[in-house]
Amino acid sequence: MITHEAGDLTCTVEAGVYLAELQEHVARGGQMLALDPPDHGLTVGAVFDRALFGPRAHRYGLPRDLVLGVRARLADGTVVHGGGKVVKNVAGYDLPKLFTGAHGLLGELLELTLRLHPLPAATMTLVAPPFDPHVVERFHPACVEIAWPGETMLVRFESPVAAELARAAQAEIGGELILDDERLWADHRERQHGLHLHRCLPADVGLTVEQLAGRGATAVVGRPARGWLFADVAVDESVPTALEQRVIERFASR
Repeated sequence: MITHEAGDLTCTVEAGVYLAELQEHVARGGQMLALDPPDHGLTVGAVFDRALFGPRAHRYGLPRDLVLGVRARLADGTVVHGGGKVVKNVAGYDLPKLFTGAHGLLGELLELTLRLHPLPAATMTLVAPPFDPHVVERFHPACVEIAWPGETMLVRFESPVAAELARAAQAEIGGELILDDERLWADHRERQHGLHLHRCLPADVGLTVEQLAGRGATAVVGRPARGWLFADVAVDESVPTALEQRVIERFASR
């Protein structure tokens, strides 16, 4: 079900394996799949088929950034292979990225080869009032999150020097440091469950939150530095995005 090549920081896993089971397996080798969506019995295949992600996407990227190879069954029963089993692979069409997030429209994922990362040696979280998320980028955080309402931002550092980085960020933006932060992040990831993804420019996060609140949203969480927000209202194509609204206002003023 799972082939773990710890020396290459990769694993090959059947799509039906549960995400929690995969994480437990590779953790025994000191590694992790750096995807942490709210896990309600998710399989690895479901995570990549639906392109699900959580707070760690701020640093490690989206599912399409972590998939190296796939084996899939097309609608006519043909089994196809794409990508490879190593990080440096450039052969053939990029089927792995094409299948990621396709919601089964291209076929059924059977097996995936994934890129792994080392488990963090230490973690520390800074909980602070709202600030420009790019201010902390030079401290290399793993997660930078907003939680609305509550006017709170959470910044997690994952490295051997997590405490030093967190204190340096605190000196610049204030806030409270939390060392034992696993429960905090488990609860925060859970806030995303059932919410709808809204994409915007990072510069438009504040305006987008205001628009979502105006449409009746009561919960917004997400990655402000990447422009990925989750809210309890669905995407409405008839409502202009913050960027579109700025363009409309600019032309209206002429």
